[in-house]
Amino acid sequence: MTSAQATADWPSENFETTWSAVSSAAPAGSFTSDYVAGVPVITRPDWAKIPEGSWVQVTGRLEQRTPLGAVHPDGEEWFVRTTAGDPIAVYVMTNQQYSVGTFVSLLGRDAGTIRLINRAGVLQEYPAVIARPLERAAAQALHPEARATPREIPVEFIAIAGVVVLIAGWMFVRVLSKRATSRGMSQIHAVAERARALENHP
Repeated sequence: MTSAQATADWPSENFETTWSAVSSAAPAGSFTSDYVAGVPVITRPDWAKIPEGSWVQVTGRLEQRTPLGAVHPDGEEWFVRTTAGDPIAVYVMTNQQYSVGTFVSLLGRDAGTIRLINRAGVLQEYPAVIARPLERAAAQALHPEARATPREIPVEFIAIAGVVVLIAGWMFVRVLSKRATSRGMSQIHAVAERARALENHP
């Protein structure tokens, strides 16, 4: 991918409106857990069916970052390869250092699609998002299943399991006892047979 926009009307009015909305939502820089708790977020977006104005989470590997320069001195153009394998153009407001190749998580708003000339010189459309980084705790809060603690085991289940274990143990002891008794009786019979044999053959 390259950072050269293929359209002469970029950034559009919609882009600027969305940029302002994201900027005002997190004026301090990164999105926090408190903010995430108060807004609905699409954590696994279908880029072809995102309702207008929705907040979306972008999670994946940072493949490229380029300053926006005069267009937005406070921003960068990132290309993020999501966990689903999709390349996303993300326009980020940040002064933090993120190394290419690292795993990133961001919160932003859908900005439609943008046409860019890729590294092979081909004009291609990419989903575009205007975003800011998520604090680690905020990213985890969007996926409670990833940090869920094990469920408590019901007391009834523990009681039933205990009874089953006791019954199994009792049956095991009975089997061992029968085997031991059977072995002992066999030995007694063998001794008796030997004694009779000796009596019959003085």
